[in-house]
Amino acid sequence: MSVRSAVLMLAAVLPLAANAQAMPPASAQTFIFNDGLHRDTVSFMLDAPLEVINGLSNHIQGEVVVRNGKATGKFSVPVKSIKTGNETRDGHLQNDRWLDAAKYPDIVFEFKDVALPGAFEPGKSLKVQTKGTFTVHGVTREEPVEVSAFLFKESAETKHRAPGDLLRVRAKFRIPLESYGIKRTEALLLKVGETAEVSVDAWGSTQFKP
Repeated sequence: MSVRSAVLMLAAVLPLAANAQAMPPASAQTFIFNDGLHRDTVSFMLDAPLEVINGLSNHIQGEVVVRNGKATGKFSVPVKSIKTGNETRDGHLQNDRWLDAAKYPDIVFEFKDVALPGAFEPGKSLKVQTKGTFTVHGVTREEPVEVSAFLFKESAETKHRAPGDLLRVRAKFRIPLESYGIKRTEALLLKVGETAEVSVDAWGSTQFKP
């Protein structure tokens, strides 16, 4: 290669390299979960031989950040917001023998850099089998989670739900009570299931406030 050709090639390449260095990193999209109308749901079922206990909370706060095909997020649910349809049982659920709401006020779920199986397309479901970190009753453990996520770009129709781009997250997982230090007395073994089957249906928005 002649000196002149080398100079011409260098002159062509340098601007491309400079532009590549100047390109900003891929932008992230942040969805805040904090519906002031409390339409989100976290429900659980404890299935025991003598009794089935169902619980529900409509108070979910959290954040999901999507960047470069990966998602990172955190959700929390106040223990005192969980209702089972029986006030006496709700009191038992919150006392220091069970979830101990005074000492451990929130149930927390976190995940980091979960690879998405494809690009988000409006109205199309992305399904992920992954693991997340749960903190319940002061104990933190990793558990498998099944998640479906739906992206909705803002439109006249979606504004009836909430402003901004929306992310609907539906998840299912299991919480083994004794693994989180929640002990069932002998008298409750036939009335309280050993594992909580949990379902989540929550909506985040790019315009919700934390």
